[in-house]
Amino acid sequence: MYMTKDGDFRKTDKDFEAHQNLLTPVDVEYLTEDEAVLTTGLIQEITDDYVKINDHYYNRKEHLFVSRPFAK
Repeated sequence: MYMTKDGDFRKTDKDFEAHQNLLTPVDVEYLTEDEAVLTTGLIQEITDDYVKINDHYYNRKEHLFVSRPFAK
C-alpha cells in the first residue's frame, strides 16, 4: 500500500503514478520561491520531463510537487 503524508515532496515516477492512480492532489510550486503555490490539482499525465496538472505541463526540474491528500 502506498502511503503519503500532507507536505511530502513528490519526485519519482512511482510517487507521481501512485498519486495519479489514487486521485491524490498535489500542489505545484516553483523551486526557487517560498510559499508560491501555482496550482493544486490531480495528475493527468506523467513524462520523464513534465507532469500535467489542470491541463498545464509543469517541468519536473523547475517545479516542486507537494502531496496534499486532504485537498479533495
